[in-house]
Amino acid sequence: MKGRYRILAIVEGQGEERAVPVLLRRWFRHRRYHNFETPDLAIRAPGSGALKCAHDADEDLGIESYVERAAAERPDGILVLLDADDECLERARSARKGLGPELRDRARAIAKHIPIEVVIADREYEAWFLTGLAALRKAGKVPPGAPFEVGGIESIRDCKKPLRNILGRPYEPTIDQPDFTQALPFTPTMSRRSRSYGELLRALDALTRAARARV
Repeated sequence: MKGRYRILAIVEGQGEERAVPVLLRRWFRHRRYHNFETPDLAIRAPGSGALKCAHDADEDLGIESYVERAAAERPDGILVLLDADDECLERARSARKGLGPELRDRARAIAKHIPIEVVIADREYEAWFLTGLAALRKAGKVPPGAPFEVGGIESIRDCKKPLRNILGRPYEPTIDQPDFTQALPFTPTMSRRSRSYGELLRALDALTRAARARV
């Protein structure tokens, strides 16, 4: 068994570039995986859709380009996290393969020797802040106020708007996302309220198990 395990994250948004490493390190501590680590910055595929689109090596487009970049650093595992936006809903109305499984298959085909998990935040990473709003308020991350109705949060198209209303100021992803992520709870209640958050926690369990099992 190795002494240290290194997990790399791949994201699309500027806020997630710092927020997802914060989330990973908190989850490692929560699970008492003291021999797991991740860099301060995730690998960022700039622009919405950069990971979802067809692979174009010359233009650095498609999940394959960023998995190749991560694999070159010889990590023990790779987490890819991106917003669904409207795509998962559109696929649910058609016979197309789910976005998460499709991207996971594409990623694993590029780096067969490295454990890889792909998580789609439905519809946005910020939906998890609304789901965990009580914990954010308890931690002093957002001001006190009337309870926010947690039902149907993942159907909201622009979660930044209710966050602005709750904060009483503009929402700043590059500042607020890493800060709010510090208070996201790893609880069964969060997983029940947010299907995609539950998928994230299951993916982290699978990724760390696979990393430790590598020969």
